[in-house]
Amino acid sequence: MTKSSIVRVYNTRFNEWAEGVKVTLGFTGILNSGFTKDVYTNREGYACIDHASSGDAEIFVNGQKVGHIYAPGSATVHI
Repeated sequence: MTKSSIVRVYNTRFNEWAEGVKVTLGFTGILNSGFTKDVYTNREGYACIDHASSGDAEIFVNGQKVGHIYAPGSATVHI
């Protein structure tokens, strides 16, 4: 069953929501480990990421770890 999580990315350097940045979730559990497909944010900074796993995941933006999420769920991160 596919689940979805929403990550919103804020660019603190430009004081605006980050458009077009790559967001990935990394699951590190024993039974559910791996990465989601890359999703790019829209003009309001939202990325809706589909995944099969549930639980704690790390949030990666443009390849750098920027936070955590309990998936499925939602989170806002700053870059």
